[in-house]
Amino acid sequence: MKKIFIVVERRADYSRYKPIMEKLKQNPSFKIHLVVTGISLLEQHGSDVNYIEQDGFEITAKIPMFINKKIDNGAEMVRSMARVMTGLVDELERAKPDLVLSGFDIGANLAVTIAAAHMNIPVFHIQGGEVTGSIDESIRHAMSKFSHVHLPATEGAKQRLMRLGEDPKNIYVVGCPSIDVLVNTPYIQIEELEQEFGIDFSKPIVLMIQHPVTTEAKDSFDQIRATIQAIKEMGIQAIVLLPNNDAGHSKIIQEIQASGLKWYPSLPAIKFINLYRNAWALVGNSSSGIHETATLKIPAINIGTRQQGRERAANVIDVSYNTEDIKEGLKRALYDNEFRNFVKTLENPYGAGDAAGKIIEVLQNISLEGLIQKKFYE
Repeated sequence: MKKIFIVVERRADYSRYKPIMEKLKQNPSFKIHLVVTGISLLEQHGSDVNYIEQDGFEITAKIPMFINKKIDNGAEMVRSMARVMTGLVDELERAKPDLVLSGFDIGANLAVTIAAAHMNIPVFHIQGGEVTGSIDESIRHAMSKFSHVHLPATEGAKQRLMRLGEDPKNIYVVGCPSIDVLVNTPYIQIEELEQEFGIDFSKPIVLMIQHPVTTEAKDSFDQIRATIQAIKEMGIQAIVLLPNNDAGHSKIIQEIQASGLKWYPSLPAIKFINLYRNAWALVGNSSSGIHETATLKIPAINIGTRQQGRERAANVIDVSYNTEDIKEGLKRALYDNEFRNFVKTLENPYGAGDAAGKIIEVLQNISLEGLIQKKFYE
């Protein structure tokens, strides 16, 4: 039996870990050691820890990461990573896992990746090799260099990992596991959703998810104001999820809460996915717009620089932080029937919803011997 150490900080990583953990849980070859931290423990951000428990996962440990919730800057992000790293080192010593399943570009996962590498524990990294810019890209590539086995979503990401000097024999293209959730989540009747959320899916409606960009934290207020103004000026329905807590988040949250739009700190996966399935488009700067909307056959209006350079299907409409540009993007996404019909023909470059099974196959069959000693592959 292999003991797998997993850390969840926010809904962005839980949505990808969930289908993997479901398969791990069903397989007697594995035992999960699950640590929850970050905004998943914070009521202001929806207390996603409750959804994790409701989904039937046993949480082995909870590590507070964000202590001073009033400080909103890059320095506090670093203090939080240092804080959680200390707790994760202690937990790794207690757990003695066979490997760490790390992922993406999130602070707590960076912390556990660095800690495990120093403790001679093999690290398997999900979705390395992607390009976005901002601090997220630096975190992602740093994690790749501390990791021993790579589970990228696309062939392009694999090629970038090889250019970073990673050994191709330890790189397995698997797709994006969040698509597994889209494909496999049970359906809720549209009438039930309309009644609960007070919306009408027969009329234009967008999901909005806009996070701060750490390298542009001082501009967060102007950026979110432009998006909200575009939605309100067009008079369309919107359901807004609050952002993560990267530097600059407090101004975004305040503006959303004062906007008059329907907003939620977070939502259970089954409700969010069913809203997503019936929405006319996604707007904001979430990686969800890049990774997932092509599977749902809806447009994504991608605002600003947060996803700059990331591989995407042709359903993504890139716009600037400008109200008029955002409105033009919304008009094309919602009212250009030729474009909307074109979107329905696209395939998702991030896979077909079978990533979790491919990851389990790698975890089950790979030998852990000799992984720790790394060198630049040429």
